[in-house]
Amino acid sequence: MKEEEIKDKLRLHAGRILLGGTGGLLALSVVALGAGLLGDGPAASDIQDNAVVQKLEGNLSDAQTKLAAQHTALLAQLPGVDIERVNRDRTTGRSLLLSLTDSSASSRTVKEQQALLDTRYGFLDHESRVLTEFVPEWMTATGATKGAGTTYALADLDVHVSRVQGLNYSYTAVARLDPVRVGPDQSSAAKSEFVVLTYSTSQDGTATSLDAYRASSKTRDALVGTSEEQPSPKR
Repeated sequence: MKEEEIKDKLRLHAGRILLGGTGGLLALSVVALGAGLLGDGPAASDIQDNAVVQKLEGNLSDAQTKLAAQHTALLAQLPGVDIERVNRDRTTGRSLLLSLTDSSASSRTVKEQQALLDTRYGFLDHESRVLTEFVPEWMTATGATKGAGTTYALADLDVHVSRVQGLNYSYTAVARLDPVRVGPDQSSAAKSEFVVLTYSTSQDGTATSLDAYRASSKTRDALVGTSEEQPSPKR
């Protein structure tokens, strides 16, 4: 692939980060504004309303400035980025995500799941946050600690290059998983789950680090609302 084609592709990619980030912040700001006004009741004054709006607009402006700086920094890395490797590493990220979240439908215990991941990925150890925090929280929230819990299907996965340092590439990914079969001990009103994944790879595509975070209920509801208002991305 020619260098100019690489630049064009990553310009679009970096622009998407900027646009998506500011759009998400704006949506969350609107949620916060609505909550604040409802909390004040019908008697809230116009002055108070304007103060809240001005504060949110200021926060959004600061966030846009920060995202613009990240956008510029990413563009500066363009000449050295291997597009084919990025595409390959996205597949690696998807595999990492599925290996973490398929435990919701498994009959394994938390300890058995921790041991399985510890054996599979040599860079994890007894202090790894994935093992000590994410796995127990995920399995508890999805009902897996009571036997096979809710089965989730990967609905969307957005992966971005977060850092390029020599031959090491780092990524941040946001995944949406939708329930397709609810476990017997779970409510039939099971909701979508969002997982933030950060990982790094070596030159041969092998994962060298991994961390994962399950979105809180409040963040999840805000993300669901934002995604429902936007058209589904073309794949």
